[in-house]
Amino acid sequence: MSNTDFDPIVDTTRRAEIVTLLKRAVLTGKLEPGQKLNELRISEQMRVSRAPLREAMRELVQEGILTSIPYAGTFVIEVTAKDIEDAYSLNQVLDEFAIERTWPNRTAAFSAELDRRHAAVKQATLDIDTTRQIETALQLHGLIYEWADHPLLLETWQRLTSRLQMYFALHQRARNEPVPSLEVHEDYVRLLKGDDMKAAQRHAREHIALDFEELVGFARTLEKRDRASAARKRIDT
Repeated sequence: MSNTDFDPIVDTTRRAEIVTLLKRAVLTGKLEPGQKLNELRISEQMRVSRAPLREAMRELVQEGILTSIPYAGTFVIEVTAKDIEDAYSLNQVLDEFAIERTWPNRTAAFSAELDRRHAAVKQATLDIDTTRQIETALQLHGLIYEWADHPLLLETWQRLTSRLQMYFALHQRARNEPVPSLEVHEDYVRLLKGDDMKAAQRHAREHIALDFEELVGFARTLEKRDRASAARKRIDT
């Protein structure tokens, strides 16, 4: 079982901080896919009442990181190969559309913000901060959705990002590397500031597919492990 100790929170009204700590626990593997959350233990460790903790957990259920099962409790979502395939295939389609919508809206402010977010990703990479690297990378990719002038598209992206955060974290664990290379977004940023929209779209598709099979393979390994564990439990009982 992974180490799920949490540091206490001073301000018990800060639900956002509870959400952040729980999300980071999932992304770093302290809370593993399929693991049940022990409300009493977590609330004692954070030194918060169970009411704001439950509110934070409900928020993460809505984001798709946790799942609530009636009469059983709240669990970290299971991750299957199909889940990853679905999310990545949708991401590819959305990115292509977002780039098309954003392309005529690009300004100097867009390029400046793109560079700022790229710098944040590189700093997190240099700091070897896995969770912040993933968060800043998704913020970088999210810029095309923010500039697409399409609220429904942006809402769809925002709903997808929590799942992608979890999958990116699993990918880093699969590679046994805390962060990807420093140069991983150089071409992405350069092409988004360039004149060839098709090249930017093509690179976005390739960027999403980068090491995709490795992640799916890791998910299949987790599925086999879970099936073997379930089989052992049936034998023991």
